[in-house]
Amino acid sequence: MDERAFCQDIVHFPMNENLKKFLIVSSYAPPAIGGPQNLYNLLRDFPKDRYFILTSFYNIDNLSAQKGTWLNGEYIFYDKQGATKEDRVKTQEEKTAAKKSSLLNRLKHLARRNWFIRNLIGVPIIVAQIFWIVRRGKKSIKEKKPDVLLGFSDYGPAMLGTYFLHKITKIPFRLFLFDIYKGNFFPFPGGVLSKIYEIRLFKKAEQIIVTNEGTKDFYIRRYGEKIGKKITIIHNSAFPEQPLAYRTKYQPAPPFFILFTGKIYWAQIGALKNLIRAVEKIQDIDVRLKIYCPNPREYLDRIGIKESGRIKISVAPPQDMPRIQSQADILFLPLSWHTKSQEIIDTATPGKLTDYLIAGRPILIHAPSSSFLVKYAKENNFAMVVDEESVEKLGTAIRQLLKNQGLAEKLIANAEKTFFTNHEASKNATKFERAIFSDTIS
Repeated sequence: MDERAFCQDIVHFPMNENLKKFLIVSSYAPPAIGGPQNLYNLLRDFPKDRYFILTSFYNIDNLSAQKGTWLNGEYIFYDKQGATKEDRVKTQEEKTAAKKSSLLNRLKHLARRNWFIRNLIGVPIIVAQIFWIVRRGKKSIKEKKPDVLLGFSDYGPAMLGTYFLHKITKIPFRLFLFDIYKGNFFPFPGGVLSKIYEIRLFKKAEQIIVTNEGTKDFYIRRYGEKIGKKITIIHNSAFPEQPLAYRTKYQPAPPFFILFTGKIYWAQIGALKNLIRAVEKIQDIDVRLKIYCPNPREYLDRIGIKESGRIKISVAPPQDMPRIQSQADILFLPLSWHTKSQEIIDTATPGKLTDYLIAGRPILIHAPSSSFLVKYAKENNFAMVVDEESVEKLGTAIRQLLKNQGLAEKLIANAEKTFFTNHEASKNATKFERAIFSDTIS
């Protein structure tokens, strides 16, 4: 599909209507990877004087700061007053002072391994960030005079900071949730604060943006239709130009490669280990698994994900992912069973799904039948789905995808259609602006 032709059909919301401006409050901002990348994709083409970003200087890692793509809007760092994004690019390691402190290093080391110390450290960290956001935010609001505040979900500080700024300034605010808030796993006291403040945030917010229908339905069940009427769905977004440039005709040939890309965490571990067992059991065809993830090897060893004759683990920068994904024979997307939060599993839309949809390769989803991910895939028929925790059925699905090229090509076509319907960034940027500047909901 010609992406330029597609974008010509999009009717954009007028960018200069009433010269409205908004202040983004987010603990993490582009060019950091993950959720911030979705924020970048939505804001890339906004005029730089329409928005300002109140964020953390230190939560943008060095590699992203120097090699990633920054937004054009002004960055206001709440934890390093007066710093600019140019300062962050030049700063090789702003945390060197912390690294030189052996005491702080030991505390960080203990925090990763000791629940009590992690929670003890979490209290001043979260409280301090909320304080900084409010203090710097008040000054920024006075200077910039935004019409709307937009708080992005994190582990608490940005959402709560937005709420308190609204209480102080009376400026209306919207929320953008990448995951559920109450019931998520945040460092103490983030979880406690989410239980206290989620309903207060939702009642006061004029609009709540979520990334899928499953999350909207979840909150309607939790709080009713009155909150549901505030919820707008804007799917995770990406630009198609780079993936389309790398795409080639799907012609699988041995050795066949299944690919998983992205960070590995508790929500995926069990399903990914099922795939490893399935690959190692297949003997009639030459199937191998490539894992590209940023997790340290000691962590992967600890959770039981290790290299073998058929399993290879590598690291690559995010900008290389479209090329890497275009070379796979199957793209694997897992969510696990028997995890510490079924609510998160059932409402999650993994960010990598958006990249997979436009990669031109068949997707294999291994996740519980209750998950929105499975329901979304079945409804749009864009992936082979194994929604039972069965290594044998995973093996069968792998064989079907590799041996039935017609089936694989149909899934690829449906994935592309789903991408351009729900996930294309230029289209979603229009929805995003409408959601921010829609009239106040009574």
